[in-house]
Amino acid sequence: MIAILLTRVLHHRIDTIPPPGPFFSPYTGFWQNMESEGIRDLVIKDTHLQDEVMVRYDDRGVPHIFASNDYDLYFAQGFVTARDRLWQVDFQSRAAGGRISEIVGEQAVSYDRAQRRLGMGHGADVNAASMMEDPEIAAAIRAYTEGFNAWIDQLHPRDYPVEYKIMDAEPDRFTERHPALMLMNLSQTLTSGSRAHAQTNALALLDEDIYHMLYPQELPWVDPMIPPDQEWDFDPLIPQKPDDDFVPGITDELPLNEPQSGIGSNSWAVDGSKTQSGYPMLASDPHLSVTLPSIWHEVQLNSENINVYGVAPPAAPGVVIGFNELIAWGITNAGSQVLDVYEIEFRDESRREYRHDGEWKPVERRIEKIRVRGAETVQDTVLYTHHGPVTQPFDETIASERYPKGHAVKWLAHQPGNILKAVYGYNRARNEQEFEDAMRHFTNITQNFTYADREGNISIGHYGQFPVRFRDQGSYISDGSDPAYDWNEFIPFEHLPRSTNPERGFVSTANQNPVASGYPYFLGRFYADFSRGVRINNLLDEAEDMTAGFFKEMLMDDLSLHAAKILPFMLRRLDNDDYGDRRDTIIALLEEWDYHFRPDSPVAHFFSLWEQKMRDELWNPLFSEHENNDIYIRRPDRTVTYHLLLDEEHDVFRTDVDRSIQAAFNNAADEFFDNYGDDPESWQYGYDRNFSVGHLADLPGFGRERVITGGTAEAVNAVGSRHAPSWRMIVELGPEIRAYGHYPGGQPGRPGHPDYDKMIDDWSSGTFRELRFWHSVNEDDELTSSTIILKPNESQ
Repeated sequence: MIAILLTRVLHHRIDTIPPPGPFFSPYTGFWQNMESEGIRDLVIKDTHLQDEVMVRYDDRGVPHIFASNDYDLYFAQGFVTARDRLWQVDFQSRAAGGRISEIVGEQAVSYDRAQRRLGMGHGADVNAASMMEDPEIAAAIRAYTEGFNAWIDQLHPRDYPVEYKIMDAEPDRFTERHPALMLMNLSQTLTSGSRAHAQTNALALLDEDIYHMLYPQELPWVDPMIPPDQEWDFDPLIPQKPDDDFVPGITDELPLNEPQSGIGSNSWAVDGSKTQSGYPMLASDPHLSVTLPSIWHEVQLNSENINVYGVAPPAAPGVVIGFNELIAWGITNAGSQVLDVYEIEFRDESRREYRHDGEWKPVERRIEKIRVRGAETVQDTVLYTHHGPVTQPFDETIASERYPKGHAVKWLAHQPGNILKAVYGYNRARNEQEFEDAMRHFTNITQNFTYADREGNISIGHYGQFPVRFRDQGSYISDGSDPAYDWNEFIPFEHLPRSTNPERGFVSTANQNPVASGYPYFLGRFYADFSRGVRINNLLDEAEDMTAGFFKEMLMDDLSLHAAKILPFMLRRLDNDDYGDRRDTIIALLEEWDYHFRPDSPVAHFFSLWEQKMRDELWNPLFSEHENNDIYIRRPDRTVTYHLLLDEEHDVFRTDVDRSIQAAFNNAADEFFDNYGDDPESWQYGYDRNFSVGHLADLPGFGRERVITGGTAEAVNAVGSRHAPSWRMIVELGPEIRAYGHYPGGQPGRPGHPDYDKMIDDWSSGTFRELRFWHSVNEDDELTSSTIILKPNESQ
């Protein structure tokens, strides 16, 4: 009986603690996840393959796949992705579809409900159906799926990634729906934000003149992505405006899921007139949440009609950011409004009908069944209007920072689309026209693309599907009953903002306004401020004879134009009292500072602290009265604050500015000295900021703590608190392409592997590695660290 009881205890999971028996087993437990240096050679046979495939791993652990046909190519990509990132793909797919409760239990039910109510699974189903209707893309997805599952099929429980053993779970099989879930996950990160709730409250509660002063149509000092002198040679579509101005109810719920600070990106390209080689160069630098495993998987794909290198999110065939033998491309988030929030008028409390266009229309009710580990299945009824789902139930709040009760969301991610068709096309594109043709299929996620080719062309475009809007449509909560607020048509592809071979010799994007006010369509109001975009354009405009070395310095540039704008003003407003030696030391260092957020800077961290406290001191008197009543209003952008301070011809601040700056300095100094001591020799921004690269599921001990790096959210090297450059790439076009890059992670997503976080040190120090772009299976064979050979299993 004791033996039976002990066996049951050792094999029983308690809350989130894994069963100790299997977990500590020397045969199947976590001990089996300790891997030796390097990657072992493998020979795998599979009945799905048509021909032999060679996968060569280089010295950075990047797989270079050589196949004779596309089916085998994408089969092998699925196989090596599963080998490197099995748990990551499984976990992120479950998270996207609202299935975390299946492995975690009741603590994840609210999260899963929120995902279901946002229509994540619905959007995945719609997009998966669209992609599988296309023969080329369907074949690529099936090949990738079969390759991914081929890796799973040859695993034993002892081989499972350690996260499965901690969570007492096993891998989910990859399906043709997984690429669509990955796209929904990216859409949620990049395009699910809205400020409609906060702006509706602000517009209703603030004086109109003050409101427009605090939330201008365009932020100050911005240099648009498309040069302002661009001419628009087309007749725009004119949207129908509503007959009356809609006044929504003020909602006292939690703040909306606004775009996260730090989700940005930089990308630029220069033509041959500005480079030493005489050929174009391109850089791409997407800023996203940095985790282990990394959001990106690096790969080269080579078959009879393609040779492409770059990165892709695990779970999808192809290369999303990268280059081939003739062209290169980079991406930044577009930032235009593609999610609207609608106030819905239901007929009665049964909520089976809602008003639209003068009629009562039926509400579609979808039952979501959420399986919960160790508990009964949870059923949730989600209401759908023609706009989209009502994301919050009426009697509770299921997740913080979601959308208000009684409101539906219309989101581009729910529309049918086939982004993988675009990826498939531009991976193979040989010139600008073929690249543009591929971009016609890039619809469900809105992005800015920079482009360069060996023939000397450069271009930039704002791509995706954008609703034709009247001015400010979507900036506030919309009237769900008025068809004028519907998405009635999209901006034609030919009318999208694009610029090709501009006279200045470069194109760039840093998430700022895509166009100046002369562009005839309204795209949105809330873009990144001036800092990164102006800094990039200044550097590109002034430089000549550029090389890859210059681009490397640019990508690591840590100058803050924010600090350069406002710090002299802040220092002038301090009084002349004797602060004592400690405060005098801080002031002297600030007066000498060159505004660079270098890792060894003694005062960059203090400036950030002082600047934040200054904004709190200035805005608290105006906003606290509303916040105390649980009315959420988004505070003005920091550049608006700076503009108002430097202008000085207003009385918007309900406090004495000099006194607020002084109080903020005193509070910041007290906090700074308490935390970091009195000795300037010990003050180091890169150490004091405590930046880390955490584990994707926040498992303690599986991330990298205290990564020493420079940069700040408003610099080109945009390292924020949780977001940072997730992939840096430089491509030199020419007869022979040369490329360089790194990302904050490692190819294998297995914590027991020595290369799990191998590239973090290169990333933090700005050490770029050559991206080995091989043209044949035997090129530079001495640089191969290991191989996988995939063979058809002809005996079955």
